[in-house]
Amino acid sequence: MTTPDERRRNLIWGREALEELSADATLPQDWRDESAELLGRYPALASLRDSSDQGLEPLQIQHATVLTATRHLFQRMRVSLAITEQRRYSLLVILRHFY
Repeated sequence: MTTPDERRRNLIWGREALEELSADATLPQDWRDESAELLGRYPALASLRDSSDQGLEPLQIQHATVLTATRHLFQRMRVSLAITEQRRYSLLVILRHFY
């Protein structure tokens, strides 16, 4: 079972991953563009950090569309040959307790 702290941590890591992916010139342009677009709609870092355990679920519901789209991007990237093993592992860790 995923605890609120695990979920919060992985949502924060998801945001950080989108920041990195949107700026990574080694990735295909469409992935960088999609990462940047998702980052623009992703919950703010302060909202993620400051949400109480009870406030995390409503935050996830409010941002369900972007969180689902982010999960799908991470899943597509994880099985691609265009990323490094390190990035593949990082995405696996993020997805473990992600939305």
